[in-house]
Amino acid sequence: MLKEIKCDKFASDHQVIYFNSGLNTVLGSTGGSNAIGKSTFLWIIDYVFGGESYCSLTGDIKKEIGSHTIYFKFEFDGQPYYFYRNTDDPKNVYQSDNKHHFIAKLSLDDYRRFLFQEYRIGLLALSFSDITERFFRIYGRENTLEKYPLLVKPREQDEKAVDFLLKLFGQYEILISIKSMEEELGIKASQLINRQRQKVDIEKIASNQKTIESLKKRLQKLMKNSEEAQLEMFGFDTQTFERISAVQKDLNSFIRKRNRLQSELNAILSNMPESKANSESEFNSLVNFFPDANIKAFTEIEYFHIRIREILSEEMEQEISRLQPLIEEYDKEINRLNKKIEESGIAKEISERVLSQCINVSKSIDRLEEETSELVHQKELQDARAEAEKKLHKLLLQQSVKIDEIQDGINSQMGLINRVVTENQETAPILHISHQKDIVFETPGNTSEGTAFKSLVVYDLSILELCPVPAIIHDSNILKRIEDVHLEHILERYQSTKRQVFIAFDKADSTTENAHRILEETAILRLSDGNELFGRSWSKYGLND
Repeated sequence: MLKEIKCDKFASDHQVIYFNSGLNTVLGSTGGSNAIGKSTFLWIIDYVFGGESYCSLTGDIKKEIGSHTIYFKFEFDGQPYYFYRNTDDPKNVYQSDNKHHFIAKLSLDDYRRFLFQEYRIGLLALSFSDITERFFRIYGRENTLEKYPLLVKPREQDEKAVDFLLKLFGQYEILISIKSMEEELGIKASQLINRQRQKVDIEKIASNQKTIESLKKRLQKLMKNSEEAQLEMFGFDTQTFERISAVQKDLNSFIRKRNRLQSELNAILSNMPESKANSESEFNSLVNFFPDANIKAFTEIEYFHIRIREILSEEMEQEISRLQPLIEEYDKEINRLNKKIEESGIAKEISERVLSQCINVSKSIDRLEEETSELVHQKELQDARAEAEKKLHKLLLQQSVKIDEIQDGINSQMGLINRVVTENQETAPILHISHQKDIVFETPGNTSEGTAFKSLVVYDLSILELCPVPAIIHDSNILKRIEDVHLEHILERYQSTKRQVFIAFDKADSTTENAHRILEETAILRLSDGNELFGRSWSKYGLND
């Protein structure tokens, strides 16, 4: 908790301000004077909690009193921590010892993380300033609108405020899951309600697949048909068919005969005997290895072999001479018949027609397969998207349940506090959050200004008691509008809380006796005309001379 704030620029009576647990009051004068420093000190409290607004509001202060350093002390689990911040260096916080000797320099973010840890907030989805900016309600900040206590500023969307509540109540995971699904689908969850889905024509897929199968069979038939079947397919007359068939028959006969003769010729050529013979000198070399060998006998045998080869060669050459002219004649006749068929033009026409049809059928198959593939792909995407939307709908239902639980918990707590504050005489404020994250905050049957501000305070106290909010600040512009009888019980509730509450208030003697007593007992700083925070007021005419 915050234990003290010190500044040598404060008036001599206020240079060190000490704080208590529970309620801490900055008390103004009976006359309700302004420009004495009540709100300014609340901004300084915000500043020591890591806020930055004080720096933007200190233009006049720096002009009048110059740059200054705020020293402050926190205590956690009995351990004191000393820090200071200078208005000329607002992005850093300096840790020190109790004599203000420098120990370490912290960035503002690191300092906030320190407070986040020491206050044991434990909500990783939120930063320390996310929380304080909503519940430190100081004059000049846009979160003091009594009818919209959930909004950090009037222009904030309801959805963002509801998301903050979900995070504050530990429901961040469901927000992350929904956001992830929204990014996957490329749409916001709110767009799912009226979304028109374009369905893929499944019947077209089936029809295309059936047509493709038929075309493939036709293509296969075109490529396998005999010439006779092709002639008939393309409508040639019977006489032409018979004439070409006879020519083709003769051609096939000549080709078979010619191939048979060529086979005989090839066999003879492959079996022609070699003419090379071993000479007598080669046999004589054997004597070196076999001295007793009969060289004459070897020579006579080799001579016999030579004569046999000569006789066979003569016969084979005669057969070759007979076969080659026959083959040549068959080749001439084959060429003649091929030329005759070619000159008729039928073969060429059949080939071109078959090729043309094959190409057309293939193109049709390719086009239909491409179209079908795209339809199948769209169907897969449609199914995947439908499944993703189904998951998103399920997440949204889970979120709705959590929103209802949070809403009911807050309303129940506000009901308890309101019964105490109003002595069970007035209706409690009601928070309603739709599943589309629209917010309605109202007090049924009572639209007065005092009730609206009382309801705002009741809401803050409920959140303070339900969630790990480190502290709350309520400026006098909120509290002075609340009826005295209600204010008394609100002060009692402030005082009994285990966390720190910082308020500014003036005209304490105009409240009830008990309220006056509480304000006096909890006053940590008393300000008035002539007893301003910085020792003087430069906003009043004639006081700056």
